[in-house]
Amino acid sequence: MARLDELWQETGGPGLPPHLDVKRVKARVNAVLDANHTERKVYMRQKWRIALAAAAALALITGTAFAAATHWDMLTAWFQGDTAPGQAYVDGQARSVSDGNYTLTVEGSAADEQSIYLTLCVTALSDEAREYLLSEQFVSMDTFSVHLLPGSSGFGMDAPASSGPGEAPAVAMPSSGPGKAPEVAMAFSTRELASSDENSRRFALDVATLPASIDTLRVRCGCMEKGKAVDVPIAPAASLTVTINASGEGVLFLTPAETMDSLSLTIREIVLSPFSCTVYGSYSSGDVYPNLRFRMKDGTVLTQAQTLNPIAASLRRPSGECKYNYRFKQVQDLDSITSVIVFDREYPLDGSRSVPVQHDPALDPFTVTRMEPLSETGGYSIPAQELTEKLGGTYTWDAAGQTAACTYRGVTVTLKAGSTTALVDGQETELSEAPAEQGGILTADSGVFRDAWGIDCCLQRVNDTSVPEDQFELIWLDWYIIP
Repeated sequence: MARLDELWQETGGPGLPPHLDVKRVKARVNAVLDANHTERKVYMRQKWRIALAAAAALALITGTAFAAATHWDMLTAWFQGDTAPGQAYVDGQARSVSDGNYTLTVEGSAADEQSIYLTLCVTALSDEAREYLLSEQFVSMDTFSVHLLPGSSGFGMDAPASSGPGEAPAVAMPSSGPGKAPEVAMAFSTRELASSDENSRRFALDVATLPASIDTLRVRCGCMEKGKAVDVPIAPAASLTVTINASGEGVLFLTPAETMDSLSLTIREIVLSPFSCTVYGSYSSGDVYPNLRFRMKDGTVLTQAQTLNPIAASLRRPSGECKYNYRFKQVQDLDSITSVIVFDREYPLDGSRSVPVQHDPALDPFTVTRMEPLSETGGYSIPAQELTEKLGGTYTWDAAGQTAACTYRGVTVTLKAGSTTALVDGQETELSEAPAEQGGILTADSGVFRDAWGIDCCLQRVNDTSVPEDQFELIWLDWYIIP
């Protein structure tokens, strides 16, 4: 999945809009992260100047107590709900370095074989440093860098194949001196976190890993002196491998089935950790993806859309080898999962023999009519009633209140045309755009349904072959829904 595709979906955008408005995407990201830097800077200027020297001393002496003092839980930056199953894998020791202008603190880390999660804090130690720290220019591609140290157990392994546009593989950096092995730069994604200190900004990093265990990372902040870095020991959480060795029909992402030669996908094995799910296999087309289900210890079956967020797909041509990376939406206790269901067959995590399961047509993908955007800069909207009823839910229109109640999987989403406030099981939720009536049909941004019901949805598209190649244009089709 392209990085922009993932970003648009995570921030509530309806699939891929035909004209991606960078300013609008940025506004959505800031809203999700609660990180409006301009407002924060104005607020800070209105406050009395504090003693920066005291802040510097505090940043240098905090150590392990930092986490308890600021009441943070680093796993909540990436996972929903109760993170208790992952706390045993969190290294909560704070590690800091300072150059006199800034202090970089790695507040904590957690890892598995797929990703390394870090929480960082950058603290300004002077007025000039604070002005730059709070500016828009501070956040860029060079704000942070993360390297695997020479001598780490993962060093020397081949870098992973590129996972698509915007997902760079690890690359070797110049050696740090004659005869010294090069460091290896690691790809990562970043989210800003709230900070209670007006001289600091905090960030969460999800670092891609090499296909081998890694025992030390070196983390730098680009605005600090060269050579100032924090070394972070890494101890990955244990993983569990489920052998599949089966083929079947996958699901789509962007390309409609009518243009595909085959939807066949072979899954060799699935690797699970408390944080992630990685699928290894081979593919017939680059737009075909797995569609997993998990049977929990209490007997319930949760779909891939309910449990996993897609991170990247690594496709190797011409071999056809593929690797799909997912992050669990909630940290998992693997003992609570009894089996993985693939191609209508159940594979127990204890390694016992797989057994067939009855196909559930209610979980098959389907399409929903693409509706017009809700604003000039918005993506296409989705019809609330058609979506709800095709999922097998119930749709109720309240003429007196002019509201629609959409219920699926026991969760009710209540919408009102013109209002950016929706109710999800009675709790107010702010929408990026207000629902609207189009030809007597109530339409809404797809994000509210994706989040409330745990479904995957995207707009399918094809190339317009009737125009010259230099006039390339995409034709946007209907919504593709995976329950």
